[in-house]
Amino acid sequence: MFIPKAAACITGAAAIANLTFALPTIAQGRPGADRVQVMLLGTYHFANPGSDVVKAEVSDVLSRSRQLEIRAVVEALVRFAPTKIAVEAVPASGPRLDSLYRAYRSGDHELSRNEIEQLGFRLAATLEHPRVYPIDHPGEFPFDALLAYAQAHDTVFVKFVEEEHGRITSELNSWQREKTVGEILRSLNEPERLARDQATYMRFAGVGAGNSYVGAELVSKWYRRNIHIFANLKRIAEPGDRILVIIGSGHAPILRELISYDAHMVPVDPLEYLPRQ
Repeated sequence: MFIPKAAACITGAAAIANLTFALPTIAQGRPGADRVQVMLLGTYHFANPGSDVVKAEVSDVLSRSRQLEIRAVVEALVRFAPTKIAVEAVPASGPRLDSLYRAYRSGDHELSRNEIEQLGFRLAATLEHPRVYPIDHPGEFPFDALLAYAQAHDTVFVKFVEEEHGRITSELNSWQREKTVGEILRSLNEPERLARDQATYMRFAGVGAGNSYVGAELVSKWYRRNIHIFANLKRIAEPGDRILVIIGSGHAPILRELISYDAHMVPVDPLEYLPRQ
């Protein structure tokens, strides 16, 4: 049947729209043991390298009490029985990670404060995995440019940033004083917390006027980094895998969305496995 070009475009657009709306249903409703189960464990940075915009006071994870708490987290995560453990390190660091992990398993390396080693190495060794998998991707985060623009053109946003920074810093510091490592990780992975953090990025996106999209540029770079991380995750995934991803909690909302839309993956809630104390 002949379809005029205009009608064909409309028909094609409608088909794409229908497919788009159907994708979540397809991804979530497709059964089968070959689907890759992915648990995103959003963490704080145990070593506190100061690379985040919000810089909390992190207690020493090498202290006796924190070490006991970390072991409790690892023991709880064993129940997920991951077949692979992915960590927040770039793929180029793979050989170094492999070397450190082998040295740890042979008793020749003491774990550093980094969550890659404290959680990733410990759990991988407990499960006798041959390695951990680095899936991070470098990316720009031009927050200084965003803030400089706002200080000149958007004082309402500057006030928002100051209030959010103060609130989040206070919250994180209180958690470090009052909660166990397991409790902190539970708090970081609560849906309400993840949604609130993601909403902050949406607020960033609105900064700018006229031909300036300084906020949108920052958010697009953040999404770009996370999409590359997702691509690296797909590269290590095999049918039937159960993958634990240990990564900064800020990455979790975007990655979970991407996983939810992938017909070959299904997200697993970390709250079902993390210790409550």
